[in-house]
Amino acid sequence: MPAHAQEAGDASARNDEGANAIIVTAQRREQNVMDVPVSVTVLSEEILTDRGINDLRGVTKLAPSLQAGQDNQFSIRGIGTATYADTVEPSVTQVIDDVVLGARYFASIGFYDIERVEVLNGPQGLLFGKNASAGVVNITTTPPRLGRFEASMETEVVTRHRDGDDGLGFRTQGTINVPVGETSALRMNAIYGDRDSIVNIENVNPGRAEADVEEYAFRAKFLTEPSDVFSVYVIGDYGNFSGISGTFDYTYRSLGEGSQYPELLAEAGVEPGPRNLTSVVDAPYFRDLETGGLQAKLSYLFDNDFEISNIFAWKTYSLDQTFDSDFTPTDFLNRNAATSSYDQFSNELRLTLPDSNRVSGQAGLYYFYSRNDFTGYRRGASGIPPFVTGGFPFCVDVEVSPGPPPACNVSNVAFIGQDYAGENTIESMAVFGQLNYQLLDTLSVTAGGRITHDNVSLDLLENTRPYFVTLGVPNNRSTGEARNTNFSWRLGVDWEPVPETLVYGFAGQGYKGPGFSNASPAPNADLSVEPEISTSGEIGIKQALFDRRVNLSVAAFYTRFDNLQVQAFDAALQTIILQNAAEATTMGVDVNIQAQPVRGLTLLASASYVDATYDTYTGRECYPGQVAASCDATGTFDVSGRQVPQSAKFTSVVSADYEFPLNSALNGIIGGSYYHRSSLLSEYAPGAVIPAWDTFDGNIGIEGANWRASLFCKNCFNQIRPVSIEVEAGDGINAGALTLVQRWSYDSVRTMGVRVGLDF
Repeated sequence: MPAHAQEAGDASARNDEGANAIIVTAQRREQNVMDVPVSVTVLSEEILTDRGINDLRGVTKLAPSLQAGQDNQFSIRGIGTATYADTVEPSVTQVIDDVVLGARYFASIGFYDIERVEVLNGPQGLLFGKNASAGVVNITTTPPRLGRFEASMETEVVTRHRDGDDGLGFRTQGTINVPVGETSALRMNAIYGDRDSIVNIENVNPGRAEADVEEYAFRAKFLTEPSDVFSVYVIGDYGNFSGISGTFDYTYRSLGEGSQYPELLAEAGVEPGPRNLTSVVDAPYFRDLETGGLQAKLSYLFDNDFEISNIFAWKTYSLDQTFDSDFTPTDFLNRNAATSSYDQFSNELRLTLPDSNRVSGQAGLYYFYSRNDFTGYRRGASGIPPFVTGGFPFCVDVEVSPGPPPACNVSNVAFIGQDYAGENTIESMAVFGQLNYQLLDTLSVTAGGRITHDNVSLDLLENTRPYFVTLGVPNNRSTGEARNTNFSWRLGVDWEPVPETLVYGFAGQGYKGPGFSNASPAPNADLSVEPEISTSGEIGIKQALFDRRVNLSVAAFYTRFDNLQVQAFDAALQTIILQNAAEATTMGVDVNIQAQPVRGLTLLASASYVDATYDTYTGRECYPGQVAASCDATGTFDVSGRQVPQSAKFTSVVSADYEFPLNSALNGIIGGSYYHRSSLLSEYAPGAVIPAWDTFDGNIGIEGANWRASLFCKNCFNQIRPVSIEVEAGDGINAGALTLVQRWSYDSVRTMGVRVGLDF
């Protein structure tokens, strides 16, 4: 577990482990991580700061089982939900301060004032609200501290590798904690950041062009404990994020035989290749995202140590974005725009039994409701110049004149296009419980279950505007409702032969509710996708050695997914649809070793071996140029037995952090980590494999009583790797060429910087 020792919030959880205890809430109550019968990676506030990890993507460099994909999608143990559709929820759930976030866009805002991040491997939906059929990223922010006035500020300035001039970045954050009487406290945080784009994007036409990223966010937390048994904890937050970099940083990786683009790109100074960080466009591009929320938790502790708590939360976001889909200086598909307005409400009532009893555990009721109103369109000229599309038969943007050809009886919006508008609602209700029974002092059994009822609806209107070529079904309306009731469960056994050893095993079933595709493959088609079911088993051992200076955790797992929800490209309609793959299996081993051999020195070795394959999946879309023997008449092929995209076979990290005294007033800090990831399948097309990645991060600094300064680098040797490699659809459809594009993140290239912090 890559975490420094931290102070536990609960003395009973600390027990006799002393300062080396790492406290987590992996089972929705405070426990020493070595007592939790689950494979979990923990990142403390200290290591997040030392490593300069400012967002969820950065966590992947220290949590081998977690991989980042495109559009804020993540996978755990090789399984995630890689889709553009906002009408289905992710398989890897993000939880912040006990509230499940139902949309991927909340991952866009960076970290600030984080106490710890826990990556929980395998199905976790029984205790974490809903879904989480592949895993959970559980984020806990630092709560207000009673009776203490404190303030801090931290600023970092970075330079980042980029074609031509390197990009610059700036980020600052501040926190103030104010006591309000003896029993209450207010804690406020704010961040501001500005980063140059990863890719140099040249816009050859006037229009709004915002590649650089600017973000600012604010969070206020109020905690009051008027008595020893009652508390109220309220959190409000707001975030604003603009700029396309890190989301739509497309560049050309390779051009297929017969491609439309070589001359266009060469004239624009773009050279396709694995290290290409340059693009050219001729249309506006921007991304505006606002997030916010308000939540309140009330807790009451009875005389018998039973605790009842209730968390109500409202979360919201609004999105407005557009970009040039073809990334060329010619209009092939110049506009890809989307808007979204999302609100979710949730309430969880939970009863927790005391750990001191022979029977312990928790039970509760959960309610969730979300509504997403969305619109979007794609338009282009397919490379045909305006003086051609402006006449018959294309009739694009012309004055309507009745009569026989060559008169234009209609004025088309574009040569090729698609538009949509819809409303998607999700309502989920659940009753859950998990109990642990202490059979012997060293042996206990766990049983849990969750009954979930989902009611999901979609009202979708497509392609109401006229196009010469419509990408989809013209003038189509799809309405639907999907209902499902599921029972998910967990059975486990924990054996603790000595206080330093935990041997555990469990079997269970996870659940992810139904959803909808956001595009119709045919008129009056059923757009619903069935629930995703994961059945899993895990055995593991957690061993503390040498007076708990060394912690070892090993877990072997097996999970089978039925009706895995995936996206596919429909070549006939030239659009992406959502569907169910039949079955997939992921199995492997997680290993974590943490050691503190001497004061100030922390060593870590962590690795994950994953074999994630489709057992049966016969409907994967073909890629351009695929031989007829494997690509059938429907434009799909069988990938049964093949590796699941975005799953790496082997991932590992080794790190060392050392804090040592320089004199009576100053300490030195030095740290480094080496990360290895085997090749990563991004697509089944030839060339769509991200090569193995080996990176080194390092930091060196000095700190006084109330200040600190450090130099750091991430991906120090500039091992450039994209986040994903994708087939470029336009070249495939128009020219039959297998052209590949790639997307980038801020971790894809070398970053060097200086960080300064001050405590008041």
